[in-house]
Amino acid sequence: MSKKFKPNKKLLYITGGILLFLVLLNFGLNLWIKAKVPAIIEEQNDTAYHLGFEKLNFSLLNNSLSLKEVELTPKKDFEGNLPIDFTAKVDEISIVGVNFLKLLRQKDLSAFSIRIKKPQVVYYKSETQDTTQSNSKLGTHIHVSHFKITDANFKIMESNRETLSSDIENLDIELVGVNLSKRTLEKNIPFTYETFKLTCGNVFHQMNPSQKLKSEGFKVTNNQFILNGFEISSLDSTSSGEVHQLKHRLLPETKAPIVTFTGLDWGFDKSDEFYFKAETLKFDSVDLKIYETKNTNKDSLTDPSNLIPFELDINKIFFQNAKLSIQNAWDIQNLNIQAHKIHNAKGEKITIESILLDTPKIIAFQSKTAKRKTQQAASEFIDIIQIKDLQIKDANFKLNQLNGNRNLLKVDHLNFTMKEIEVNPKSYLEKIPFLYKNVLLTANSLDYNPDNVYNLKSGKISFEDGKFNLNQFEMKPKLSRRQFVRSLKLEKDLYTISAKTIHSNQLDFGFEGNDFYMKVPDLNLETVNANIYRSKIPKDDPKKKLMYSKLLRDLPFILEVKNIDLKNSKVEYEEETLDSKGAGKLSFTNFNANIKNVYSGYKKSRVPDVRADITTNFMNDSRLKAVWTFNPMNRSEKFNIKGNIYNFDARKMTPFIKPYLHLTAEGKIKEVHFNFTGNDINATGDFGIRYDDLKLTVYNKETGKVRKVVSTLGNFLVKSNTGDEFKEERIETVARNQDRSFFNFFWNCVQQGLKQTILII
Repeated sequence: MSKKFKPNKKLLYITGGILLFLVLLNFGLNLWIKAKVPAIIEEQNDTAYHLGFEKLNFSLLNNSLSLKEVELTPKKDFEGNLPIDFTAKVDEISIVGVNFLKLLRQKDLSAFSIRIKKPQVVYYKSETQDTTQSNSKLGTHIHVSHFKITDANFKIMESNRETLSSDIENLDIELVGVNLSKRTLEKNIPFTYETFKLTCGNVFHQMNPSQKLKSEGFKVTNNQFILNGFEISSLDSTSSGEVHQLKHRLLPETKAPIVTFTGLDWGFDKSDEFYFKAETLKFDSVDLKIYETKNTNKDSLTDPSNLIPFELDINKIFFQNAKLSIQNAWDIQNLNIQAHKIHNAKGEKITIESILLDTPKIIAFQSKTAKRKTQQAASEFIDIIQIKDLQIKDANFKLNQLNGNRNLLKVDHLNFTMKEIEVNPKSYLEKIPFLYKNVLLTANSLDYNPDNVYNLKSGKISFEDGKFNLNQFEMKPKLSRRQFVRSLKLEKDLYTISAKTIHSNQLDFGFEGNDFYMKVPDLNLETVNANIYRSKIPKDDPKKKLMYSKLLRDLPFILEVKNIDLKNSKVEYEEETLDSKGAGKLSFTNFNANIKNVYSGYKKSRVPDVRADITTNFMNDSRLKAVWTFNPMNRSEKFNIKGNIYNFDARKMTPFIKPYLHLTAEGKIKEVHFNFTGNDINATGDFGIRYDDLKLTVYNKETGKVRKVVSTLGNFLVKSNTGDEFKEERIETVARNQDRSFFNFFWNCVQQGLKQTILII
């Protein structure tokens, strides 16, 4: 039989007494702390702020302390400027695991956790910055295992204490392993931590007098950042499209539903310089608008600074379905961008491994009042930006007129690659503000509308390292001939031109300083068909028609085309008068030409002669050879044109000789040779002809009726056959009509040769 257990009454009494003592001690300390701590805080608080609270709770058993309805406000009797002008209200501050003896003796805080509920903090900006340093008597070491702020609201007010500058709502902050000491106080982030998590609700910030920043919230952890509903908006007066004079830089107007960083690493290095690193940065459906501004003067802006004033490393950047609008310049939709290995070495250069723009829809705007960069504006750019590889894939490009938004140019399925790009302060001043190496461009089609008369189209285009190819080129009128003639006040030619291919193995263009240049060693044009139509119904244009030498001499850019080959082509000239039945036509088929040294005279004292060697079939069945030379630097516009025509049916010339010579001809012209030398004033030269069975019919200049007697007499006096001998004449001097083209001048020389060789009237 077991013995019945009997408790040790003495032990029970001792244990109970200890527990009762602890309870009474905890109760007594709680009463003492409530009574004494406010006075101790007031006595030891040498800061500029008053700390007040409604309720204080203390527990000795778990070393906890809590304050409720806390207020922190500037002291009314504080002498000197406030280090920070702010007020704060907190629902509750709860501290657990506090070493109170250490706190009271050494003024150092060590705790397991600190939790701050619903702080409402308002900070007021100062009109002048206080540079006075003050040393507090409070401890300088704080260690907290877990620190948490929940449902906070922070406001920043302007110095007038009425205008809101910034606002953060529903802010939650959680930090683990917080340490603050004299050493960390000297850093830009005055404490260290192991991990952190931050979330918030609505954010507002007045960035400058014209713009504000807002977001619907963000979340930040050690290695991730997610921003929702981000927006930078402008005042209505700024975003209306007007050019304003601002004393501050206007940042891009931005809307981004979500912005995400992953793989974050940021902070301050050993030199206390800020750095930012990330694995990826992703923008979803971001909308950017950049407005042009006009600054009042160069002193109104801050000193020039780097675009990115800190060390930056981002492995990948993604823009998905983005939009970019640059006022009066660009409108880009469906902008999908991938950028890799973005690195900024502060104060040195920004490097980017590659940028890819996938299937964007690009609209550029042409303005007649395009701005030119000035030295003053360019001096604000002090960066070096290097991009190793830039690609645009399958883009649709349009060039629109700024006023009226009329489409000028459309390029479909454009692919573009450029390598080794660099922008620096020197290149930024140039017409093309960057340096580059290899360029590749391809497109499926081009549609250009320069005016209301013509439309230019092409098929596939390619340009790679100077090799240029263009297929199925067309320049066609939008108007019918009748519509075109009705629209004219003065005579003007109407052109219809097509080319199967245009090719160059080494096309080089760009800028030498501010001077545009185009240099082409060889240019090949295959199967070009050109039709020139002129109606003589409108009045003559009295304006002087410049010679080709002067046109080249006065070109306002550097042009150097060493060799042009024109193959398997056709040229037609049609002329219509009130009296003609339809248009008379001159045709040159199987037209082949080699043209050398097409140079402009821009900034040159001498250039080689332009020489055109031409072979063609005249009026389909006659062979024509000609050599035409002139020099652009000869200010008298001297030229020479010589050649031969073989086996020509004289009747085909009726539409052109009848209006001017008032005759028609029948027969076979076996050969014509000519050699004319002239200038801008007149020309002369040699003209020779061989023919068979020539018969002339002469018409009255006034009535247009046949002059039978004169025709009979003329045919009697003119030999019908020359046999193998040339009938040659040194033509009389032909004066140039200054309001007519070079080809009219040449034709007048031919007419003078015909007059002197086959006419006796």
